[in-house]
Amino acid sequence: LKQAPAFVPVDFTRVHPPMAHFSDCGTHCSDPYCRQLDMLPTKCDACDKVFCASHYKYEAHDCPMGWMATDKRVIVCPLCAKAIPQRAGEDENALWELHASSGGCRPSEAPAAAQKPRCPVEGCKEKLSRINSFACGRCKKTVCMKHRFEDTHACQEPAKNSVLLGGGRDSARRCLGSGFAQQLRALGQNRGLAVR
Repeated sequence: LKQAPAFVPVDFTRVHPPMAHFSDCGTHCSDPYCRQLDMLPTKCDACDKVFCASHYKYEAHDCPMGWMATDKRVIVCPLCAKAIPQRAGEDENALWELHASSGGCRPSEAPAAAQKPRCPVEGCKEKLSRINSFACGRCKKTVCMKHRFEDTHACQEPAKNSVLLGGGRDSARRCLGSGFAQQLRALGQNRGLAVR
């Protein structure tokens, strides 16, 4: 008779590796009613406590600092254009009065408000900068890119002083009234030119 093989215990660690235990990883949520073990905890930047995904927002964990720690506001003084830091809950008018009476407000130091030039075409409100401006070669006006073509900005060559450039008599008479024409006649007579 054949003898039955003896019972040999099986080592299951060779067949199946042991389960991973993550008890030493992660951090417990700082909320007293949650205390959940979170593998990716979030640290509050206001109160420096660690929270789970459900309680990381200021409102969710009733953060005592909340937005006050991260809220950086200023008011700009209308006289000296200086930025004055404003804490949460502080009145703007009282803060401005304190700044004005402290002697730190000097209106003469305010930078001159340089307005950017605008497109001269009627009805256009485009501010001109180096990127979106175009200098017309014919009329010498600087216009926006939308009005860069001659037919869109009523392009006309600048009026040349035809008297000085050897133009006709009619243009000289029309120039700035009769006083100018008399001075021109006198100038022409001194130089030996006949001007009617």
